[in-house]
Amino acid sequence: MGGWVPDAHGPFPGPLREQDLPWELRSFLREHRAPALLELYGSQPLHTSAYAARLARFARDAPSAWRSDPVWLAVGPTDVAAPERLLLRLLERTMKDDPPYGVPMDGLSQFRADGPEQLPAALPALCRTRLARRRLTVVLDGVPDGEPGADLLLLAEQLVLDTASRVVAVSHRFHYRPGSGWGSHGVMASAPDAPGRRLGRTAVKLLVAVESWEGDEFDTTVAGALCADAPMTDRQRAEALRELTVHGLLQQTRPGWYRRTGSRSTRGGAAKDRALARAVLDGTADPRQGVDAYLDLAVRLLRRDDPEGAALLDRLEPQLITGQGLFRLLRVKQTLWRTTGAWQPLCVTAAVAIRETGAPQQALDALERLSAPRAVREIAVTLRHLGELPFAVGALDALEASDPGPRTAPDGWVLHTRAAIQCDQGRLKGAERLLRRAVEAHQIRGDVRGEAWAVHHYGRLRLLRGDVEEARKVLEDARNRFTGLGDLQGEAWTVTELGKAALVSGDVADAVEGLGRAVGRHHANGDVRGESWAELYLGVAHAVSGDLEEAVLTLDRAGRGFSEASDQLGRAWADHWLGTLPADPVGGRQAVETDLLSALTKFRRAECPHGAAWTLLEQAAPWRNFELLAYERLAHALRLFESLDDPSGLRWSQGWLAGRAAPGRIPLTARLTVPEPGADFDHGALSPATHARVHLTLLDDRSTAGTASRIALRIQPGPEHPWSGEASELPWLTVRATPLTGADVEPAHAVTLRPSPREADAAEFLFTPRRAGRHRLLFTVEHLETATVLQEVETYVDVVEDDGEGPCSGHAPEALRRS
Repeated sequence: MGGWVPDAHGPFPGPLREQDLPWELRSFLREHRAPALLELYGSQPLHTSAYAARLARFARDAPSAWRSDPVWLAVGPTDVAAPERLLLRLLERTMKDDPPYGVPMDGLSQFRADGPEQLPAALPALCRTRLARRRLTVVLDGVPDGEPGADLLLLAEQLVLDTASRVVAVSHRFHYRPGSGWGSHGVMASAPDAPGRRLGRTAVKLLVAVESWEGDEFDTTVAGALCADAPMTDRQRAEALRELTVHGLLQQTRPGWYRRTGSRSTRGGAAKDRALARAVLDGTADPRQGVDAYLDLAVRLLRRDDPEGAALLDRLEPQLITGQGLFRLLRVKQTLWRTTGAWQPLCVTAAVAIRETGAPQQALDALERLSAPRAVREIAVTLRHLGELPFAVGALDALEASDPGPRTAPDGWVLHTRAAIQCDQGRLKGAERLLRRAVEAHQIRGDVRGEAWAVHHYGRLRLLRGDVEEARKVLEDARNRFTGLGDLQGEAWTVTELGKAALVSGDVADAVEGLGRAVGRHHANGDVRGESWAELYLGVAHAVSGDLEEAVLTLDRAGRGFSEASDQLGRAWADHWLGTLPADPVGGRQAVETDLLSALTKFRRAECPHGAAWTLLEQAAPWRNFELLAYERLAHALRLFESLDDPSGLRWSQGWLAGRAAPGRIPLTARLTVPEPGADFDHGALSPATHARVHLTLLDDRSTAGTASRIALRIQPGPEHPWSGEASELPWLTVRATPLTGADVEPAHAVTLRPSPREADAAEFLFTPRRAGRHRLLFTVEHLETATVLQEVETYVDVVEDDGEGPCSGHAPEALRRS
């Protein structure tokens, strides 16, 4: 309960108690039959706004019978040009404070792909429904003069008519219209506009930076980007904002957001917009907190046909395509339509948003009506989401064939989408090369978001290969990239893969915790498909832990989610896991056979030989007692495993085909990997027994700028590696640490050590970073006698300031500590 209103700056010239108000205002606050709308007008807008804030506080603090929570909405020039923006903000605020039953976006999600002309007719009814649920006081601060303001007041009155809610409108001049039923009150000027003392130098710098900016409102991060030529600390900027607000040069519009008052400079606005867009695109400005301002900036650039408008919109797309981005997407869409008469730059983004929030078939229909190259690429991605993998590959082939001309660089999105499809199918040959090319292509084009997704899929690939530690390190790198981009969807998918990594490595408790967290993130994003994949692995984790009843419930829930999202590949895996549980507490043998048959049919349609092979092998298992059919299925499974070069599947199918006794049930986690050909894996899920690995450990809790941290390095050979024998047989190795960023490492020379499969003394280095941020280190391992380089390992450490705050990236150096 409650509601935000601006703080009073300086002495308030109006009534301090409700009983001191004029009679008509007290009646407005306490009488149910009072006018639905009250207009406060006066020659000093700041004082009139302060008067409205005082009324809102009186309403908020009134006895329960008259209590009314305020909803403060600052009206800007863009809201006047596109009134739907204001209604969308009102609807979003009321839904946030009082969530409706079911999914909050139910009444609006259909408008993602619909024409923008359909929303203005639907919004008033949606808003009126929300305002009728509770007694609210909606304050419209800054209603413009003349006809636009009068139209806005009439619309506001209709929203609350015959409800318990009320509207307080703050304007400069009284709006008169015959037949209007709203009340009015003139607020007399009774105090100076601003204190007599002069502005400080920092406040003047900030004022100069924002006075020619064309945006309606900004937050402290946007203010910092606008005055990048006159840098100031966060504390100085906050103090300057407070000082400018006290002087009446800025006005607070919502918590942490401000707008310029009075007249603005008409020169330099377009140049300042371009400079701000470039700052976001080159990474010097972080748009995550001030995303609303940057989205409005993208619309202004598009309206001027500035090429950086499309680039900025693409950079901000992660903020539009999730469930949390629904209102932002609709606001941008309506603003673009009202100011340009079209909304083509947003058509593909709207279709992607539909896909990512659980309706891929609807998204496919919308994308097929578009002809832009990116729309064709997104068709391929959408087909992958639907589990139509061969058609997705065909769409990528058609896209590349349609542009036979020379290119400066291949399309990184096409490359990493191809690799992702290969990972889905279990056909991993060539996927690593595709992903390396994708990373290079994204880097050449400066596409940081595309590069993050390519890194994510490389982490998936390493996990499929059973290289758990490398997969974790890569996935954590991808997660940090997504965090830096504000890509909530990417973060959720990476958290899902990290939970799966815990499952593959046998850390079942960590897997249950991590996958449960992933389910929550996907749910918050409105991503039905992502939530279902996380629940799929969570169900497997429950099964591995022995909680079969919870496993069945979770897998069944995942299957229903896949059906809702039309993901036939996910549905195939849900059926497969249900049919392979160690015991079926629900349906018995017939249900198991039905599940496996259903899974096999869907795997074949999706052209997923990995899933089909494991399903055939499960159908042919000795404990199912279908000996005649078992041989055919076993032979078929063997051929598929051979085509995939999957040593884990071959281990089981070849053993059974030769008539040897079955070594028990196949471990559930064996299906989660396709190990490197020739590698000897324990159940296809652990690290190769013939490999020796470099283990790095950060021995201190965290690394701070200017302070030395200890890093230990040891070489751990697998049980079948030549170095796993007696200590006398182990060679001497040297290790050298090289900082790749601004840091010092001691000792600067190479350190000698011996590999050991057991815990042993490790080489230890002192790492002293000169600044906060992400630092990279390269460790080179050589054979002492021959000086042959055996391995180069690159890792990162997130370094924090020495003021006790958390890591700059939002993550502690987990990759280094774990490896």
